Amino acid sequence: MNAHLTSLRVLLVEDSADDADLTLLALGEAGFRIDWKRADTEIEMRAMLADASWDVVLSDFNLPRFSAHKALAVLRETDVDTPFIIVSGCIGEESAVALMKEGVSDFVMKDKLARLAPAIERELRDAAVRREHRRSQEALRENEKLLKGITSSMGEGVMVLDEKGRLIFMNPEAEHLLGWQKGELLGKDVRGMIFSQQQDGLPIAASASPVLEVLQDGKVHRTEENVFWRKDATPISVSITASAIIEDRHAVASVAVFQDISQRKQAEWELRESRKQLRELTAYLQTVREEERTRIARELHDELGQMLTGVKLEAKWLSSQLATQKPEIVNKVASMSGLIDETLDAMRRVAADLRPVMLDDLGLAAAVEWLTEDFGKRSGIEVRLEQDLEHGLYDCCGVQCELDAGVATAAYRIVQECLTNVSRHAQARHVRVLLQCKDDKLTLRISDDGKGVSAGGAIKRNSYGIVGMRERVNVLGGTFDFTSAQGAGTTVEVVLPLKLAETGREAE
Repeated sequence: MNAHLTSLRVLLVEDSADDADLTLLALGEAGFRIDWKRADTEIEMRAMLADASWDVVLSDFNLPRFSAHKALAVLRETDVDTPFIIVSGCIGEESAVALMKEGVSDFVMKDKLARLAPAIERELRDAAVRREHRRSQEALRENEKLLKGITSSMGEGVMVLDEKGRLIFMNPEAEHLLGWQKGELLGKDVRGMIFSQQQDGLPIAASASPVLEVLQDGKVHRTEENVFWRKDATPISVSITASAIIEDRHAVASVAVFQDISQRKQAEWELRESRKQLRELTAYLQTVREEERTRIARELHDELGQMLTGVKLEAKWLSSQLATQKPEIVNKVASMSGLIDETLDAMRRVAADLRPVMLDDLGLAAAVEWLTEDFGKRSGIEVRLEQDLEHGLYDCCGVQCELDAGVATAAYRIVQECLTNVSRHAQARHVRVLLQCKDDKLTLRISDDGKGVSAGGAIKRNSYGIVGMRERVNVLGGTFDFTSAQGAGTTVEVVLPLKLAETGREAE
């Protein structure tokens, strides 16, 4: 006997005390230590079942005031596992079959009680297996309920596939996103349904889908953008985190957590379009502004300049005619001539600030050279100009080229804005300006040795001047970098793509 079977709680459903004693004697001889009670009515049996738990119920088939059928029914009302064995002197075949269908565990004839102990041992083992199986099933149901509760509350879709791509699990959000019901896909290979192809229609390789890739290498895979296919054959853009369930160092299942990013992609597209339109509008406004500046500069130079020159000539003639007149009149006329000269100089400076003629006539290099020289004269700040532009103005065939007007204008305006900031805020003594053409790019670098920019400085990184320069660069697809530190000066570096246009002069 096994040690755990030596103690046995037995409920006897028996009207004969003598038969009960014989049954208990047989169990005692088999090595059981018996704790028992006897009932011969339904009331007594119910009371004993309510009062204690029992390892086995042994019931006679024929009782004057009770029956095995009824005793079995009473037991199964509250206990489906405890073995119910009929110990009887005789029982018909039909009755035995009916009782087996109702759930009787076994039959032992009273003249063969030696079979009772082995039958009890077997049934106790089977009952233990049934109880363990039931506990496992209940635990599994609880776990499934918990898993369903967790995954149902998630905002992401969750799918689990076995190593052959068959669906094991799908949460409600996955059903909603894909348009499939779990029951429609459960146990089916969904690789050709959900991961069949890319959005361009090309077949999808396992390496292109993290859900499938984890089945090959067992690693966690994440992708910000992938394609799943809905039941209605429409694509859905998703971000995916996929991981493997590992058994014996082998990936046996893939767990995919995915999120619909269609709205995010739409918002990103709309943002890109908005920025594109803003850049186009900015470029248009800059073009209009430059054209208006050019028109005003020409009017100042051509019309107002000619008028002032005429007035100057008239004043000079008047001075020659009044040479013999009173000195005060001659002095006044000379003063008028000097004032006219100053007005002409001021007009030329304003026109040059609006649109330097040499930028259009002689190009960027000459315009920047004039700008830096004029700035140095007016501000007293030493400006060092370094230019390496010549080799960037010829194509591979030796045809002379010129910078695109937009690039040249942007470069000139950026240098102009930087020099203006230096004179207003930097308190610098030296400025270095670099213009360089290399690898189809124009590089501008303007550095000063001024006080730099602190958190509370006059020039902020988001000031209108800085924003304007950055926007000019963005419109042309370049890069803009602003670096400054208190006491260490400021550097602005701009890199613009060279949009070159042939001048039409044939190579020699």
